[in-house]
Amino acid sequence: MKHQLERVKPEQAGISSAGLGKFLDYIEDMNINLHSFMLLRYGHIAAEGYYKPFHRHLLHPIFSVSKSITSAAVGIAIQEGLFSLQDRVIDFFQDKLAEDVHPYTAMMQVKHLLSMQTVHPGSTDTQGEDWVYSFLNTPPSYPPGTIFAYDTTATHTLCAIIQRTSGQTVLDYLRPRLFDPIGIGQIEWESCPQQINKGGSGIWCTTEDMARFGQLYLQDGIWDGKRILPKGWVERSTSKIVDNSNAKALLDGRQGYGYQFWRCRNDAYCAFGMGGQFIVVVPHKQIVFVTTANTLQNRDEHQLILNGFWEYIYAAAADEPVQDNPLQYRRLLKQIERLQLVLPKSLDRAAPAEETTKRKYILNSNPLGYTSCEITLGPTPELKFCTDQRRVTICSFSFDQPLIGTDPFFGFEAACGASWMDSQTMIVQMQLLNQMQMFLLTCRFEDHFLVIQVKPIGTMKCGHIDCVLIGNTQD
Repeated sequence: MKHQLERVKPEQAGISSAGLGKFLDYIEDMNINLHSFMLLRYGHIAAEGYYKPFHRHLLHPIFSVSKSITSAAVGIAIQEGLFSLQDRVIDFFQDKLAEDVHPYTAMMQVKHLLSMQTVHPGSTDTQGEDWVYSFLNTPPSYPPGTIFAYDTTATHTLCAIIQRTSGQTVLDYLRPRLFDPIGIGQIEWESCPQQINKGGSGIWCTTEDMARFGQLYLQDGIWDGKRILPKGWVERSTSKIVDNSNAKALLDGRQGYGYQFWRCRNDAYCAFGMGGQFIVVVPHKQIVFVTTANTLQNRDEHQLILNGFWEYIYAAAADEPVQDNPLQYRRLLKQIERLQLVLPKSLDRAAPAEETTKRKYILNSNPLGYTSCEITLGPTPELKFCTDQRRVTICSFSFDQPLIGTDPFFGFEAACGASWMDSQTMIVQMQLLNQMQMFLLTCRFEDHFLVIQVKPIGTMKCGHIDCVLIGNTQD
């Protein structure tokens, strides 16, 4: 039976509703594309929110948070005697080695993969069929254990080691050992062409699944009185093992790196995935804070989430009981109920009239192959693109809130909303629901022509969509 996490009022967990409300205000004011959040304290859910159309049952990609789960799998495998931290990586894959193994590669141990101190300056090739072969046979740049360099293929190789030694994928290996015992439901874990789970990035799960994993670490690997992770593994893997001052990503000031965990301010640590996927654990406050998001519009925008957490939520977590505040709690509940994807803020509320207008533009030659664009404004606005082959794609949207429809580029389900920036500039935002991908269309209306800047934001390979469409009216 799944152990239910008890939901309590924030004040019952020693956190003011006002502080949480300020955090939500901050997310909106900073135009952060948050999809969900969950706050646990003392093992109870003190607050959670989902930005419509995202919801609590949705499996969301967590990207490199997967690395921290792989780290847990390694700890369990070591406890079961499958291998050790000091084992050489090449010894697991004699069948994948070229004739001459470089001495640096031969020196590489399991612990070096965990701490991102491999022989490579970054991830090796994942375009081929065998990612582990590429990792082992790419010429090394320096001895292992000397330089921190973020390497997703190192984590993938850890999954390959577990699969080799256990005879199971890591997903199957962890189901009875980790996922079932702590109440994590059915998740998805992508695999490489060799059918090895993508240890560095491939998990899709719910926000609560992430929170349960974080709570397990807060409890030193124990759940309902049963030890899930080996004694000492949580402390070891979340401590600063290597300095990461040379890291390319800004993450709470580069406080250090453990075994697939990042160190944070205030003696905290986190699992971090691209685009704002976080599991933040603050042991001395007994807090687990989780988010899903898409912050890929700007480099290091994920740091804004952490800044908001520290400034408003962490600061609102008292060490003594907090007096109940019904007024602030009701206000918080209303805020959470109204949550929806944050749209670009209108700088000028004087949008064009509400009556229906429709205008067609003949487009100049463009990478998307569109020959015309028809824009309908009014109660049921939409964008319609046509090609020479008479293929028509339509995107319906609404102002001030997202409308579920399809994007015009791939036809995937998307939440589409729009805002007027001034009387001539409209931004249409399309957030795909089953991919970490968003499209921003900045539409500038002039007397007889239209300019649309199309900006893809996310992980899909769609560079050809990053373009500008220019059209003229048929008047």
